[in-house]
Amino acid sequence: MTKTKYLLYACKTTYNTPIHYWYETDTRYFRSTKPPKNILDNVNSQCDGLRPEEIVANPWNHWESNDIQKIMTSNGVCINYLKSTDSDVIQRHEDLKLLELYSNLVVNFDISRSFGFNTVKNWHKSVFETIYPFAGELRTVEMSKGDKLEAWTWRLEFLNGLPDLNILIKEVTKKRYKDIEVITADLSRLLSEFLFIHPFREGNGRISRLLADIILAKNGFPMIGLNLKSGDNYIQKVHEGYHCNYEPLQQLLIDKIEEEIRNG
Repeated sequence: MTKTKYLLYACKTTYNTPIHYWYETDTRYFRSTKPPKNILDNVNSQCDGLRPEEIVANPWNHWESNDIQKIMTSNGVCINYLKSTDSDVIQRHEDLKLLELYSNLVVNFDISRSFGFNTVKNWHKSVFETIYPFAGELRTVEMSKGDKLEAWTWRLEFLNGLPDLNILIKEVTKKRYKDIEVITADLSRLLSEFLFIHPFREGNGRISRLLADIILAKNGFPMIGLNLKSGDNYIQKVHEGYHCNYEPLQQLLIDKIEEEIRNG
């Protein structure tokens, strides 16, 4: 696997000095080590004459790591092909790519067939492959969110639940639902299990809601995944599901589906 730092290699300077290799972040540059030959052969541009205001310190933590998923900024932005440390910029690109996939699946996805986790991995790759070098790959790092009092850590051993999650996805996508209570009961469990395992480094929430929306569409219910509001307390309800209390999340799903039906 190519070290992620080389994915940002932009140009080199040679003026009156040994060769220095420069890496770009948010249209500014920092200097680091020589990339391997296969990358060097592909990127050979000169950037002599960089102005001082264009040069910044290396913003990436764990830059020397061979695990690309460990390389991120202090505010939590993962290494990315956009060469940005701005979380808002990253999120806008993620949202646009997700909408593209929604549109593609609505037109082209065969909703008559059951599917499993491999299909979901392919969706993740489709959304994030132009943004992150680990698109479509399983998480290789532990992740934490929340303050010290309410911190939650997604441990690596949670990934051991993926075979059971794959079975659950296949079971749910095989069924045909007519009752809103029944489908939301299964979806609340599926979403909770998916987000408890947290299969991916980034995009778990978006992909899990896409999965729920496809299952709803397969059964003639409206999609609701892009209609969450801050007052819905979605995260808290998902955390209840981590403890096998699926009712709060189920009720939210019912409310959202009924709201879409009323407004439809």
